[in-house]
Amino acid sequence: MEKKRRITRENAKNLARKTGSGAKRLAVKTGSGAKRVASARGRKVKQKMDDYNERMLAVEWTSKKMLHDYFRFNVVGVFNQLFTLTLYASFYWANLWPEHRAVAAWVLAVFIGQIEAHYMHYRFTFKSASDYWTSFKRTMTIYTTILIFSTISETILVERMLIYHWYAFGINTVLFGYVNFAFLRWLAFPPEQDRFLLNNMEEE
Repeated sequence: MEKKRRITRENAKNLARKTGSGAKRLAVKTGSGAKRVASARGRKVKQKMDDYNERMLAVEWTSKKMLHDYFRFNVVGVFNQLFTLTLYASFYWANLWPEHRAVAAWVLAVFIGQIEAHYMHYRFTFKSASDYWTSFKRTMTIYTTILIFSTISETILVERMLIYHWYAFGINTVLFGYVNFAFLRWLAFPPEQDRFLLNNMEEE
């Protein structure tokens, strides 16, 4: 009986780039092997969703694996939040910008916290083998986008709705938490580049 080929390390490295429309896609049966199929025409959104589904199959990213990753993300996130919280309290106490005291403290604390959070997620949450600076640039792009929207939210909550600043901090943290996880997992720390997955491929 012909032995089925497993996904290779090279395929794993390139799989994250298989999201362009019109390109051939790699379809992988969970735990069995891989084969190339010609991509069919269709709307770009549907094509990208199909590609991401194939990526999930390729790395066996099941609901159980997602929950495991999300749990670990939140465990590390507790430490990250405590770090950011300490910065926020310090900047709020320092009252760097009296007219926008809470917002200024939020922006500075989150920005510095993002640098620390990237290292923690790279090293401990996702245990990534991707290039550190590439993941850092992608992470900061994601974080900066989220920082813009969360700052708008913080301004509305504190200065327009007059919500107590600590409550606003908690609301923002929860509101943008899973969005942050999803973008980090699939853009900054693609599962194809997890050290555990690549080491298993080398052993096989």
